[in-house]
Amino acid sequence: MMRRTARRGATVLLLGTAGLVATMAFGSSAALASVTDDDDGIGITIEVTPGPVAPAPAGTTTPAPATSRPSTPTKPAADVVAPVTEPAVPADGEVDLGGILFVSGLTSVYDWSINPLDGATETSFTVRNVSKSTFSSTVRFWADGPLGNRLSEVTDVKVTDLKPGETRTLEARLGGIGQSTFVQVHATLTPPKVVDGVELDSITRDQFVVIPPWGVASLGGLGVLGFAVYSLMQFLGRPMMPFRLGGVPA
Repeated sequence: MMRRTARRGATVLLLGTAGLVATMAFGSSAALASVTDDDDGIGITIEVTPGPVAPAPAGTTTPAPATSRPSTPTKPAADVVAPVTEPAVPADGEVDLGGILFVSGLTSVYDWSINPLDGATETSFTVRNVSKSTFSSTVRFWADGPLGNRLSEVTDVKVTDLKPGETRTLEARLGGIGQSTFVQVHATLTPPKVVDGVELDSITRDQFVVIPPWGVASLGGLGVLGFAVYSLMQFLGRPMMPFRLGGVPA
């Protein structure tokens, strides 16, 4: 019996020493030791509970915990234009040339001149490249009189490097039109023979232009006015006094 008591005393002393060592080792942690005794032996259970964290020394910066943030996609430098899946449609007045070019009708503006034999038309039209290629073409302008006579012509107008999707206006001044009253204006566009594997032909657009003959009308008006004055003088019984050359009455 005394041996068992002595053994228990030694065990308690040993546990006390272990608790002191654990307290010193863990510093800010709390050590809890429990002893259970039964007839077969002594069971030892040690629980260690974390204690409060000691404050950091003055002047020391505590690093912030690392966090992860979702990445934001970078905005592209330019918008990406999706390819057009539907075929282009000609606008009003345009003619489709092989699904490669859209050609508009002609527009002519008459530039009047005081000289009845002068005068000109400012003629223009537009071309629109609806293909996938850049190419060049040439244009010829001309004007014919009422009898089919050639009045004016401008040849070899360049359409250089027409880009896909580009619309360009082509114009020419056709001089020497005069006051021909009825004029036919023409323009022929000659593209490359093949674009994007499509064979192309030349296309001609025409326009009928009416030019008022102001010079002839003015001369006719003066003649009518003179005849009216002469008829009025005859009606009033005052014949017009004949004049000799030099303005001296006969």
